[in-house]
Amino acid sequence: MIGIDPKTGQTVTGASALSCRFAKVLTTEVSSRVKRRGVGNRAVSRLGKQQTPTEAMIVQNLTLEALSNPLNGLTDYQGIQCQALPHLNGFRVKVSGTWRGEPLQLSGAL
Repeated sequence: MIGIDPKTGQTVTGASALSCRFAKVLTTEVSSRVKRRGVGNRAVSRLGKQQTPTEAMIVQNLTLEALSNPLNGLTDYQGIQCQALPHLNGFRVKVSGTWRGEPLQLSGAL
């Protein structure tokens, strides 16, 4: 897997590229990308609501749904556990899982 780090513009490979792709998917609203309407995370539409435990559970479920969406290109990562914690004006999402047989934790702000 090869990608470009949006912060530095450097080419990244492997787990770093997966992490960059996860951050992009996490913050992209479904149907916001032209010609790629299925890419994104439905949890973005939940922002602006109160940061309750129920809302955190909904964000967790929608994030795991986004990981399993083949259009997002993250199907080779198997998420096992997802945790959404209140952070600033949204949530901090941490997903633990496996990628290529190795444990890997992805995180990002939503």
